[in-house]
Order: sequence, then C-alpha cells, then structure tokens
Amino acid sequence: MQLLSVGRAQSVWLFDANDLNPRGRYIFPDLIEWLKEEGQFEVFPKSPDDLDETKGLAFKRGSFPLGNEDLTVELTLYNDGVIANTYSSTKATDIFIENTLTNAAQEFDLKYGTDLIRSKTHLSEIVVRMEKELGVLNPKLSDFAKRISEAYGHSWANPFEVGGISFWSDTSLSALKAAPFALERKVNVAFSEHRYFSRAPLHTDDHFKLLEEFEQILAAP
Repeated sequence: MQLLSVGRAQSVWLFDANDLNPRGRYIFPDLIEWLKEEGQFEVFPKSPDDLDETKGLAFKRGSFPLGNEDLTVELTLYNDGVIANTYSSTKATDIFIENTLTNAAQEFDLKYGTDLIRSKTHLSEIVVRMEKELGVLNPKLSDFAKRISEAYGHSWANPFEVGGISFWSDTSLSALKAAPFALERKVNVAFSEHRYFSRAPLHTDDHFKLLEEFEQILAAP
C-alpha cells in the first residue's frame, strides 16, 4: 500500500458561536479582517451579511505553518461551528482549528475553551496504490464481472472488473450521519496503474491503516 496523495482532510467542530461571544459584541468586520490576515487567505467574505442559517463565511486558499511546512487551508464559519480543510491530515486540520480559535479568543477577548465543543467529526479522502485487485476477494465477483462484459456485448470495449467496495452505517437510526467507508478505482486512470480513491469518516492516519489492513485481506490465501 502506497499513499499517493491526500485529496481532502476535513474537520467539523460543532459549537454554539454565541457562547464564544456571550456579551454580543459587534466584532464581525474586525474578525473577518483578522482572519484574512491571520490565514493569508486569498478568498474571503466581503461582508458579515454573508453569514446566515444556511451558509457560512468562507475563507479559501490560505496558509498555515505547521512544523517545517506551510499547509494550504480552508475555513468556513457557521452559527453552529466551523468546517476546515487541509490537504495534509485531519490531525493537522484539527491543529489549525484549535490554533485559530485560541488566537481569535486572545485577539477579541472571546470565551473559548475545549468544553464549548459539542462534537468533532472528520472526513478523509486519499489516493493510494494497491497491487491486489478487488476481484480477488471472491472469485465469484470476477466471474460476475465477466457476465457483465458479455451482456454489454461490445467486443472492442475493455472488460468490466470489480471497481469498488464500500461499508455503510445505517444513518436512519442515528442523528450522526457518518459518511461511507469507500474504496474505488480512480476515475479516468488506467487500471494498470493500480490507483484507488478512498473516502472515510475517520482521521487520515486511521483511514490509511485500515486500508493497509484491507490490502492484507486481499493478499491472504
């Protein structure tokens, strides 16, 4: 298993934004300007009026120093929390959010503390290279793929193969709507390159470890 790239490492922190500013001070114009400079964002809101119940204040193409690297970051503020993306890892994204909230609290005398956070969820999207084909999970899958090719009937077309697998949580039974854990061939890439796209509602590191475990399952006799 080889990690080729991180497509998205998203963290969602839910909290009541009013708890940060219990006295209701009018700080939005200064906050937007401060965030723009703090994160060196190239795209940022033009007005606090952009914030309502259905959309947030979006800051894009920013920079966050972490270790010896400058990470590309995105941040969206909502009335009930924040969503942030990096292209490094979800743990790096969490550090970015924590750093931003801590610094904003110091700058604007806000009441931030970890006890304000109601929940944290994550979404990891990565591209990996695997040597084993998904069809080896069960020969019946490859046989069924052949039946699809036969039914398709175009002799000039490449044969069908097992292209993906996913694991779902029954979201009808919970308020938490977990994204599926999915693994599928990278679109518009030759099968011979063995590139796969995977999405999971996990930390990036845990996501990759589980994919390594899955590859061992494929390799087992």
